[in-house]
Amino acid sequence: MPRSSNVSESAPIPTPTAVSETSHWRVIEPIALPVTLAAAKDCFHDRGFHGTSIRDIASRAGVSLPTLYYHHDNKQGILVALLEAGMSSVLRRVTAAIADARTPSDQLSNAIEAIVLHMTADLELASVSRELRYLDADNPHRQHYVGMRTEVEDLLAQILRDGIDAGDFRIDGDAREVLRYLLGACQEVTTWYHPTGARSPADVAASYAATSLRAVGATRPTT
Repeated sequence: MPRSSNVSESAPIPTPTAVSETSHWRVIEPIALPVTLAAAKDCFHDRGFHGTSIRDIASRAGVSLPTLYYHHDNKQGILVALLEAGMSSVLRRVTAAIADARTPSDQLSNAIEAIVLHMTADLELASVSRELRYLDADNPHRQHYVGMRTEVEDLLAQILRDGIDAGDFRIDGDAREVLRYLLGACQEVTTWYHPTGARSPADVAASYAATSLRAVGATRPTT
């Protein structure tokens, strides 16, 4: 009898190498996903959540429908697994990036750089976050995802407060509005960046980090 689970038991989502104890948060590596989630990621990116059927995912993964349902309750369960994989990576990468700096300017620069590196490491996975609107509001896994996203936002909000208190940042208006602008700009990377383009992920990340510092009235750290 099929089991109900949101994440494949035979191939669990691993901790991203980019932020593991043996690697550095600047290392750019896509998250290794089970074959069904990798297929769903591509389908959602190409067709959107509503435009993708369970059969589409099974076909792209090369598995039967019973096999797919063995590991996932439904299409929302698959979306949840992808959202949590992506946000877990962002949270770990940003946490490591902030810990790698001491001043608010360096911390903000590192955090924005880390987020953009996540976006460019796997554009398809990063873009799946746009499909959150299709999760039922009362879905407990939605709340878990939103909780992780809020953790990231709170980390950056604390950096802005520390920078303002230290006199390092000069922000006109609401700091939360500035934060939303910065995070929104990072998310937009998925709409225009191409791995085969002229700019490398490191170049794009450094550019966004510098822009974030200008937005808060700071200077680009040289350390």
